[in-house]
Amino acid sequence: MTQNIKDNANNGDLMKVPTQPELTHLQLQAMLRDHDIPPSELMYCGEREYTTEYVAHPEYHGMIMPFYLVAGEHEVPVCDIASVDRVDDQ
Repeated sequence: MTQNIKDNANNGDLMKVPTQPELTHLQLQAMLRDHDIPPSELMYCGEREYTTEYVAHPEYHGMIMPFYLVAGEHEVPVCDIASVDRVDDQ
């Protein structure tokens, strides 16, 4: 068993760990798929370049990033979404 793990590691068969923006995007896509969330609350807008107009994460400048429309008025790149948390209505 140990030898198989070493062989796979040597062959480059290791799993790629998603970045935080990739993970957030996957979580948001799952939420949109599994729940009836109105587009006025959350809507996927597609992918576009994270330009220098966005100053929060200069490490992502020039990269293609998924964008979402939040609350029907805030179009934000996924890297600017801090977390995906469930909120229960009272």
